[in-house]
Amino acid sequence: MTTICCISDSHLGYRHRMKKQRLLDYENSFQGAISRAMELNPSLIIFGGDLVHHPRPEPKSLRTLIKNLIGIAEKIPVIICIGNHEIEGHLGTAYTPIFSDLHENIHVLSTDNPHITLDIGEKRVGVHGFQYLRSRRLAEEKLLEVSRFEPNDYDILCLHQGIERYLNPFELSLRALREVAGKFNLILSGHVHKHQEIKELMDITPAYYIGSTERISFNEAGNSTGFIALREFSRVEFIPVRSARMESVKENLGMMKPEEVNRAIEEIIRERRGRIECLQIRIDVKVDGDYFDLRHDWSQEQGFKILDVNVLPSAGEEFRSLERINISKDLIEDYFEKSGMHDRNDLREVCKGLYERYAGGFKR
Repeated sequence: MTTICCISDSHLGYRHRMKKQRLLDYENSFQGAISRAMELNPSLIIFGGDLVHHPRPEPKSLRTLIKNLIGIAEKIPVIICIGNHEIEGHLGTAYTPIFSDLHENIHVLSTDNPHITLDIGEKRVGVHGFQYLRSRRLAEEKLLEVSRFEPNDYDILCLHQGIERYLNPFELSLRALREVAGKFNLILSGHVHKHQEIKELMDITPAYYIGSTERISFNEAGNSTGFIALREFSRVEFIPVRSARMESVKENLGMMKPEEVNRAIEEIIRERRGRIECLQIRIDVKVDGDYFDLRHDWSQEQGFKILDVNVLPSAGEEFRSLERINISKDLIEDYFEKSGMHDRNDLREVCKGLYERYAGGFKR
């Protein structure tokens, strides 16, 4: 069986919320995708962009990437599209084209090298595309340009762009894509991390956002992670990949006393400890009592790589009246005690110093 695997948006080297522990998550999910793809005995692997999160990647993550690329290229061809996270500065420079010098089986799509043709099984396969372009005008001009080629047995368009209705702002309109879609047997794009059909093109040719191997924000908590496998040039299958378990919880608690809010958050955390690695909690509540009695520091809670807790009190009349509270040294002390920052003496002294300089010492 002929299989082509398409992997995108691994974002190696990203420190999500500045957490070093998350570096390993991106490496593990990337290597998990590679391992799973190689189990399918593919004839080609295409990378849809944003292999790394920064134009100059963190060294350990770059080593992981290079080691895997060379390992794959020793067995089968590799094609890489250049994503926006791999491009630096207004000149659009990137390290990614250098990857083609690592091995003769590694090919990089760019405006200078937009067509790669390979023999896959018994078919002549063309993979066409270019690096991420920020300008809609340039992206649509280049799309039209790369769509002018002599057809092969099977032709794939591989991009890393925002498409109209799937991202705003976008670089490619549906009009421009529909104009050229008939030239291709399959259209693939990175950049949007949710695997999905590009429905507005499906009546012309199969078209998909590939998806990502690891989530980079809590906005993606509901997304499945994985990659695409094209089977026998006819069937597209999404292959799930293990990634850090992530959940975003949003609740409206109505009116509660501060201690009740604290207990409600503790229960949410308790229920998810051990089965969720990255947890975001957003609470809307009308606080029946002193806002400063809410627990603000949850950093000592163990068992999570990321635990993000945010309480948003409803803006009732009593909350608006905070504008009329007189600030004093005692209030500053009270805040640091009740917010869980009692050991931040350095910051406490800075705040008190600012109060004395700009408030306490002010005389009419």
